[in-house]
Amino acid sequence: MKTLIILAHPSKNSFNASISYEVEMHLTNKGHEVRVRDLYALKFNPVLEEDNHTNFSQNKITEEMIEEQKKILWAENLVFIYPTWWCGMPAILKGYFDRVFTNGFAFRYEHLKGAEGLLKEKKCVVFQTTSQTEDFMKPNQLISSMETSMDVGILDYCGINVITHKFFYSVPNVDKEAREKMLKEVKSIVDIL
Repeated sequence: MKTLIILAHPSKNSFNASISYEVEMHLTNKGHEVRVRDLYALKFNPVLEEDNHTNFSQNKITEEMIEEQKKILWAENLVFIYPTWWCGMPAILKGYFDRVFTNGFAFRYEHLKGAEGLLKEKKCVVFQTTSQTEDFMKPNQLISSMETSMDVGILDYCGINVITHKFFYSVPNVDKEAREKMLKEVKSIVDIL
């Protein structure tokens, strides 16, 4: 199996980085070929330029974006790991989708038919951390809105099968034992890939 991890957190000492490491080591030990795209370490430019925004087919794709698309095509499994900032993903990850998941690559949009996902053979797991409690997030429908945005609005739209979207709550406020328990859960989740 070929698995691509896309990490979107600026700190190498973050819990998100720990999740990425656990996924990489666990799947490598299971025989997966694993590659990691650490968007901050790569200094990924998330800004979609005006010339591509106005041209919906985005036919001015840079070599950098073509290389990112090749990595997506290589992978059978995608694992996205990111924190919750302002009830959503970091801008660098949103920009990754804006620039890499283009019309004609990730989906095809036709005027009368609508959108068709072009990445149908891929499975995906999403790990999202938050400093907020579950008791705050769920009653305010913040979890369901973020799941809908990521899982339906982006991934399913592109044909990607989302296996699970796992939230880890109160991450900065829990003890080491709780974090270790979360990392064990990470391994059990990616076992389904």
